[in-house]
Amino acid sequence: MSRLNRIWDFTKRRSNIIFFVAGFLFDALTITRIDSTVDLVLQSLYLLVITFLIIRQAYLEAGRWQPRGWVARLWSYESEALHFFYGGLLSAYVVLYIKSTSFSRSIIFFVLVVILMIANEMPQVRRLKSLLRLGLFSFCLISYLNYLFPVLIRRMGDWVFILAWAASAALVGLLLKKLAGSLHLEPKEAWVRLGWSPALVLILVAGLYFMKLIPPVPLSMQYAGIFRHVEAQAGQYRLTYRKPPWTRFWQKSEHLFLAREGEQIFFFTRIFGPTRFEHQVFLRWDSKDPHTDRWITSDRIPLPIKGGRDEGYRGYAYKKNYQPGKWRVKVETEDGRVLGEVVFCIEKDTSSEERILLERRM
Repeated sequence: MSRLNRIWDFTKRRSNIIFFVAGFLFDALTITRIDSTVDLVLQSLYLLVITFLIIRQAYLEAGRWQPRGWVARLWSYESEALHFFYGGLLSAYVVLYIKSTSFSRSIIFFVLVVILMIANEMPQVRRLKSLLRLGLFSFCLISYLNYLFPVLIRRMGDWVFILAWAASAALVGLLLKKLAGSLHLEPKEAWVRLGWSPALVLILVAGLYFMKLIPPVPLSMQYAGIFRHVEAQAGQYRLTYRKPPWTRFWQKSEHLFLAREGEQIFFFTRIFGPTRFEHQVFLRWDSKDPHTDRWITSDRIPLPIKGGRDEGYRGYAYKKNYQPGKWRVKVETEDGRVLGEVVFCIEKDTSSEERILLERRM
């Protein structure tokens, strides 16, 4: 019995963390598409519940409200509920934003999420209650509207981000005004005491966006590879590649392209976008200069895409003129934010032996 009591005591002391992790895992395991109506409505409800809890916390701090009866019993789990909903939102953002680009390119966004998660659990922050947790709220709000607006408008770009950012700032401003009235603060005092953390977060997110360090949601590159030939056949694409050596049996495209005279190099990709979403991405072909160790762009080919397909919009480009060496093809948005890339090497093939070619279809 004493062992069960110790487990129960441990669970109560760590209830906030447990509920945060539960919310994080729940959304991480159940989230499907970035434009899923169910997921978007659920995330909206999470934000509404968090807003309600923040306002009620302020009422309680100011002595303007005291829970009674069954409400008091429910309110005893207020902190756990807040952590569950924050965990659910942050897990959705981690999944969706990392999907939108490679992990290495989303690392700054990921680190920012981790810092906010850790800060949310610090005793110094928890004692401040709504005074500093508004920063976490504003981060969740701008992260959500940053992909909700493109999904609804069916376009993306700087003007869409600015619209989402302005809407976030306006909604946070309305919440600050409500809290100021609840805590009997003058408008100027409210902005000093309550407004600095959300303002800092919104300015930081805007800076990261214009530095092209925010992943390009709602687009995501599902697949990309180098092939010897790409051909559309009966609603599918037939992709041809050289059989890899047995030591690399898992490879389904070419990482080392052995080129003979006149051969073309094909790049194939699948890019996911929301339903009825239209955008133009670019396929940037870069070669590495062996003397300066710098990437030099040789082509930037436009690829119009249309969203809605679960397996992503399929497209390809090919190159006739190239030199042996290290190459990469980057898939990027109109404003240069990278969805993903493929790095490969080209070597001259002077042999005349017959090649074994394999095929795959997408």
